Amino acid sequence: MVRDKEQSGICVFCHTPHNAKPLRALWNRDLPPVSYKLYQSSTMEAALNQPTGSSRLCLSCHDGVIALSKLRLVPADTKLNLPALTGKTLFGTDLSGSHPISFVYDSNLALRQGELVDPAALPRAVRLDDTQQLQCTTCHDPHQDQLPNFLRVDNRFSAQCVMCHRITDWPTSSHATSTAHWQGGGQSPWLPDAYPTVAENGCLNCHRTHAAAHPEWLMAQANEPANCTICHDGTMAQANIAQQFLKPSRHPIVSRQWTHKPNEDPITMARHVTCVDCHNPHATSNAASADEAHIANQLVLISSGSLRGVEGVNIAGSVVNQANYEYEICLKCHGLIEPTTPGILRQETTRNIRLRIGPSSRSHHPIALPSEDVTLAGLEAGYTASSMISCVDCHNSDQWRPNGSSPRGPHGSRWEPILAEQYETEDPSMESPVSYALCYRCHSRSVLISGTSGFPHAKHVIEQRASCAVCHDAHGSPRNRSLIDFMVMTETGVRVVKPSSSGRFEFDPDPGRPGHGSCYLTCHGANHNPKRY
Repeated sequence: MVRDKEQSGICVFCHTPHNAKPLRALWNRDLPPVSYKLYQSSTMEAALNQPTGSSRLCLSCHDGVIALSKLRLVPADTKLNLPALTGKTLFGTDLSGSHPISFVYDSNLALRQGELVDPAALPRAVRLDDTQQLQCTTCHDPHQDQLPNFLRVDNRFSAQCVMCHRITDWPTSSHATSTAHWQGGGQSPWLPDAYPTVAENGCLNCHRTHAAAHPEWLMAQANEPANCTICHDGTMAQANIAQQFLKPSRHPIVSRQWTHKPNEDPITMARHVTCVDCHNPHATSNAASADEAHIANQLVLISSGSLRGVEGVNIAGSVVNQANYEYEICLKCHGLIEPTTPGILRQETTRNIRLRIGPSSRSHHPIALPSEDVTLAGLEAGYTASSMISCVDCHNSDQWRPNGSSPRGPHGSRWEPILAEQYETEDPSMESPVSYALCYRCHSRSVLISGTSGFPHAKHVIEQRASCAVCHDAHGSPRNRSLIDFMVMTETGVRVVKPSSSGRFEFDPDPGRPGHGSCYLTCHGANHNPKRY
């Protein structure tokens, strides 16, 4: 105990040598029968009870129930008239927004939680009580104020947090290493006594140990997207991602807030999308991004970058703890069930993307698997029939350019559904380099409309003003080559293609001539029964 050299009586607010509360530490305060609201979380593995031990003693002041001067023994000749505690150190009786206390921290808990240090390996600075419970005094030393908030360890770079929490990939993550600082403008993401950089604040960029705005997971902001956008709006992180979500077509991250659970099962989870469905803030990295290696036209493993450490679904429909490929993160939402949003109705009714791009499809864009069409011609420079592409090659910010400042990814776009370029799907549509700019990024417009590709595209898209989408599904076709799956109805409900007069509704390919075949259908009022190309 620190000796009170000036005899100011500071010790008396906690201790007394006589008439002490028969608990421990010669306690000089009564403990009214208070029931506290405890921390709750879907990922909490510890069993929580009402505060005990030293935590209960701390709360005799910090819950604000009784006045500070309400002591069991007041020193003689001393007049104390101090009200209950106020300010930022007042926690009240609602502890749901504070780090959990008074729970047994043992090896079984560390094993169940998965990312906790085994108590046998805890540093000496971490103090569990005699019953191996974590208490307020695990992090705070009430007798030493050399560090802010009586902390036992300087929490710069989250040094105190990581003594117990060992999060996979955290040490090399952006939030643990970034030297970015708040540039002013907007709302500061940090507490008034914060450190100057992202790396120094570490966990406190997103979390609060006390009085968290969103109690579950101790999140700093009550609005779920704001926990990310408060920094990723150009005032801290270089790219302004918040702006992307103001565009007409965007992932609706504000519509189902706090639905996401870190331990959710993609197969059974309630439908939603939030930032952490695609990004793991404990693992995301600014290192050379493997998720952008699609530029080299090859499928590569996610080993770094903004998608590291995110759960996904593979092409077989199985959940993987950490996605290996970018498309597996997309399939978590777009590859297990039929979408509920409006869309084009086709001859093959499934809109499940995984089934469209997977091995069961007769043809598909080479996202998860190489193209089946080794004779594919008419591609722009840099692409061949063996090239692989990424979901984000098509679904991306309309402003993204290599080496530009606009963020990459399907956050938002002026083109629906979150497309990098314009792609007209209504029928009829006027052909131009702009109206099908998305297609012409890879497929040479001059080759297609000249007829040298082996099919009279010009007759359809220019003369008949048929959209590319009338004949082709951009993801894949379960039964036909060349992504052919006829549009039955546009997204707005306009009927487009229907069976021929004989009732047949199909494309019959010519096995000896790729790109040629016969159509049995009725389109734009013309009966093809058949029409040979």
